[in-house]
Amino acid sequence: MPWTRMKSAAAAIAVGSLVTIALSTGSAGATAPPPTAPSPTAPCDAISPIAIPCVALGKVGDALATECRRVGIPDALCVLPLAHRVTQAARDAYRASWVHRTAQFQYRLGDSLPFGDAQWLGTHNSFNSLANSLTLSHADSNQQLTLTQQLDIDVRALELDLHYIPRILGLLGSRAVTVCHGQPPTAYDLGCTTEPTFAKVLPEIATWLNAPGNDDEVVLLYLEDNLKNAAAYASTISTLDQVLKRPNGSSLIYKPDASQKAANGCVPLPTSVSRDDVRASGARVVLVGSCAPGWSGNVFDWNAVHVESGSTSGYRDFPTCDATYGPSVYATKLVRYFEDTTLVSTLLNPTRKPVDPEALTPAKVQAMTNCGVNVFGLDQLLPEDGRIQSTLWSWAPDEPSATGGGCALQGADGRWVAAPCTEVHPAACEDGGTWTVTPPVTFAAAPAACTAIGSTFDVPRAGNQNSALHAVAPAGAWVDQTVG
Repeated sequence: MPWTRMKSAAAAIAVGSLVTIALSTGSAGATAPPPTAPSPTAPCDAISPIAIPCVALGKVGDALATECRRVGIPDALCVLPLAHRVTQAARDAYRASWVHRTAQFQYRLGDSLPFGDAQWLGTHNSFNSLANSLTLSHADSNQQLTLTQQLDIDVRALELDLHYIPRILGLLGSRAVTVCHGQPPTAYDLGCTTEPTFAKVLPEIATWLNAPGNDDEVVLLYLEDNLKNAAAYASTISTLDQVLKRPNGSSLIYKPDASQKAANGCVPLPTSVSRDDVRASGARVVLVGSCAPGWSGNVFDWNAVHVESGSTSGYRDFPTCDATYGPSVYATKLVRYFEDTTLVSTLLNPTRKPVDPEALTPAKVQAMTNCGVNVFGLDQLLPEDGRIQSTLWSWAPDEPSATGGGCALQGADGRWVAAPCTEVHPAACEDGGTWTVTPPVTFAAAPAACTAIGSTFDVPRAGNQNSALHAVAPAGAWVDQTVG
């Protein structure tokens, strides 16, 4: 897959100090994690012995800053102390940056991988954003950006929490499927109030998918089930079928094959299917959640094929990786890590220090990417905070350079650079998931050199594959990728 397919002519620009820090820094190798943008609550964190007061003050700041933007004041004037910096300028800078270009490239590079190996940049409680409206649960937000804005900065795995609650406004107290961050039905959906219905939230995703330039994207949509009601499942299915379709009426949903139903009445998510397979079927959205026969016609059961959040604080870089899940888990299941920055979660741990050991920092995200974590559930994701950059394992910053050469070389730090094709380097060869390298050859001679040792000249398509190659080629190697 030539880089030309993904390369944009736009050059990286820096807007504000945070954008400069996160988007325009030097190469980040295995021992040099991407920089972390300063926490908005850092001044409070420095003097408070526990996290609660700083988190609470930050939530107030975020709410005031959001309302400032909502009434039409320029966003640069709405950056308040202890609040997240949310500006259109930062998003514009991201869209013109090497980070965006490389994130798109890696997404495409992984399109042929089975779901069990593919990686997805995702957000946790993606809907729970102050940008949508000020409600009880939104005030304790997980995100600062709308669903559209998250998709625009390369998020491809979204989470919507579904509840079935009486509607105080508009429906005269009748129940409707509502998207909110609240307690389960056994706790009376505490926290859910006037949040928007599923029927009002889902169109934002469909609109983005149908917009020019996005019609080839594939999105993983996790529906967290707090419905537990036959009428609620029927309503959910109806909304999915009515909304997730193209303007011509054809469905965007990758439907479960009823012949593959398990004993529990649901179809397990097929880990052997790829994003390319989804596209080939004509679909663009893969729906996952827990097993509920009421929605199993549209939603895959992923409980049996995925695990969530082992020891984040104990996570180490490749090859040590996860203190909770061993290599066999990574080989057979989707691994998802998420964080929770809500005040409610902080109150449950009242003695926690201001710096959360379970936070998905850039260094942790980089280690997890290198180890093959499949799905991230990031909170408060902003384009300049360093975490998207930390999911990049292929091209080094500002690569491939126009003057570097026409062929891709994995460098000594594990990142790729453009190099003259006539240079001699070991060639990266893959056979059944095992990487080996040849003696130094030119790029043109690499395929034959790999064939000579019973292998195939290839290119890593995920962070753990790139790590495995780097482990056997610490000085660098050609990868099967051209620049042009």
